[in-house]
Amino acid sequence: MARVADFFEENLKDKGYRYSKPREMILRVLTKNQKLLSADDIYMLLKKEDPSIGMATIYRTLELLSKLDLICRINMGVGKTLYMLSPNCREELSNFLICESCGRIVLNNQCLKNAIKVRLKDDAHEEVYKNCKLKIKNFQVFFTGLCQDCS
Repeated sequence: MARVADFFEENLKDKGYRYSKPREMILRVLTKNQKLLSADDIYMLLKKEDPSIGMATIYRTLELLSKLDLICRINMGVGKTLYMLSPNCREELSNFLICESCGRIVLNNQCLKNAIKVRLKDDAHEEVYKNCKLKIKNFQVFFTGLCQDCS
């Protein structure tokens, strides 16, 4: 855990940011849980530890950490965003399944990875921007259906 904390502290300082207590607390929760969490999930976990922490601090910190590519962010649509710690967000979160029965999010499923090969043209980002004036940062493919336990 100390090595992880050192890594984040060093990265934040290299990019001109302080390694504040709220940032350390949020990174610790993401490191400990190793799964997708919403801002509300993080708030509920941290509120037990530090009742003074507020939702605004959590939202600002999550926004900064995802902007700096220190954490992964999945926009699920309809105002739901999930976060997790991963060394390779693009690989880990590019395709996943949301179970319609239990709500579980299935990540890193080898069958999904083997069945789907999504590849953008080499200059897709530039072409989309040129033709549509849309700037693509990342892309995700998600499926709905039933997870292994519910099917």
